[in-house]
Amino acid sequence: MSLRPLDVLKVMRLAVLAWMWTTWLCAAETGVAARPNIVLIMADDMGYSDIGCYGGEIRTPNLDRLAAGGLRFSQFYNCALCGPSRAALMTGLYNQQAGVQQWTGLLNDRCVTVVELLKQAGYSTYAVGRLDMTTADKWHDPRQIAQYVDRFFGSTGHSGPGNYFKPVRESPFFLDGEPFEFPAGGTYKTDLITDYAVEFIGEAVSQERPFFLYASHYAPHWPLHAKPDDIAKYREMYAQFGWDELRSRRYQRLIELGLIEDTWSLTPRDGRVPPWQDAGHKSWEAERMAVYAAQIDCLDQNIGRILEAIREAGVEENTLVFFLSDNGASDQVWSRPLDRQGSTWRLDGTLTQVGNSPSIMPGGSDAFVTGGPPWANVSNTPFRRYKATCHEGGIATPLIAYWPDVIREGGGITHQVGHIIDITATCLDVAGVAYPRRFQNRHVLPLEGKSLLPVFEGRKRDGHETLCWNVHGCRAVRSGRWKLVAARGKPWELYDLESDRTETHNLASEQPDRVASLSAAYQVWAQRCGIIKPGTR
Repeated sequence: MSLRPLDVLKVMRLAVLAWMWTTWLCAAETGVAARPNIVLIMADDMGYSDIGCYGGEIRTPNLDRLAAGGLRFSQFYNCALCGPSRAALMTGLYNQQAGVQQWTGLLNDRCVTVVELLKQAGYSTYAVGRLDMTTADKWHDPRQIAQYVDRFFGSTGHSGPGNYFKPVRESPFFLDGEPFEFPAGGTYKTDLITDYAVEFIGEAVSQERPFFLYASHYAPHWPLHAKPDDIAKYREMYAQFGWDELRSRRYQRLIELGLIEDTWSLTPRDGRVPPWQDAGHKSWEAERMAVYAAQIDCLDQNIGRILEAIREAGVEENTLVFFLSDNGASDQVWSRPLDRQGSTWRLDGTLTQVGNSPSIMPGGSDAFVTGGPPWANVSNTPFRRYKATCHEGGIATPLIAYWPDVIREGGGITHQVGHIIDITATCLDVAGVAYPRRFQNRHVLPLEGKSLLPVFEGRKRDGHETLCWNVHGCRAVRSGRWKLVAARGKPWELYDLESDRTETHNLASEQPDRVASLSAAYQVWAQRCGIIKPGTR
């Protein structure tokens, strides 16, 4: 017997009502609304131990409170570079699968972003800060962003902030796809980005729909620019202690917090860096780290503003907040001139002093200075190497998850291993959104990430059998406690991360069979992701 059109409509209405009733009952039983708000906050080029709740001396009371009420991950990974990490974050795929190999690139048609899926499922979607070219091909043109997020403020360039105080040529800002004119009286971009994040939260709550906010900050990516009052908090401390003492203090604090084991050795000081007692120009060196710390301090202040907006809106209990970094701290020393003849880097026409020279004091808008190896070595304590490498210093990130309705016992630490590809899987899981096999009439690759929800609920999840990395000729594979890693142009190194996560005891020569087995697993992954062709090594 066939149904008349009117009967079909009635059946559909009844089905929708039944689904809504079932969802309400489930929420009533668990005490959790069906679809939480999601706020994803990302720092740029921040080291593993920079923030207070991960052992650092930098004042981060808001992140510390987030950790005290939430959950910290001791073994969470990113993709070692800005663009690749953002591609993996937004798609739940390895960045190579999504079409992003190194610094830049555009997402291909084999992936779909978490923002698109949540928007399609009825979420209000917002983004502020850094949405570089690697986030999506359709977002390369800022005028098209409104098709995929409801509101956007920030830059679609991939060159970092360029200047925290002034607009620059290669990193223009946009508001909802239209060019943004900076205030005539000046501004600080970390504050400005947060102004719009707070505005978007207010707008989202007024719509009475769940919302997704991606707050992709530039801080503390170089150049070293910060507000004078924030710098002043740290100048004396860094001049007094220097990099050796601070690395030692961070190492001990990480042990006390339970984030690392006391059997893991602190890695040696970078060979390019002299002992602090022998360092020249100590006041200038201390100023570099003071400015970097001030950038993170200001970032924390602004995270506090976002959290306060959520609290004032009355949605804190059922809002899932993530905080992480896109890669480890950078040891890069920038020396290339930014100004060109007839076209300055800064749009106000003034010149920029470039270089890590004691003659150029960091902090102000007219200087372009980086922290370099000495202070990046501190930021990545206790690990080896830096951004753009696959040793732990390049790929280990803090991850804080805060969700009062689900993470009931705050202040906990989990040692379960996770990866940035897990963020999309988690967002979709908690929102009740299925990952599709097709999206907008195209096939998309299966999701690589796995949901972290079981970890939030205090359970052990079925994690990844292997995790792999490839960036700028560096490569790595982790399987359980074992990690195989190689620097660019160097042979494989083997580490037992359970007894030596700081990678100080290379076991490759002692266990050639394990090296061969893990290398074979890496080859399979690299071929599957299109990094190397079948039959090559």
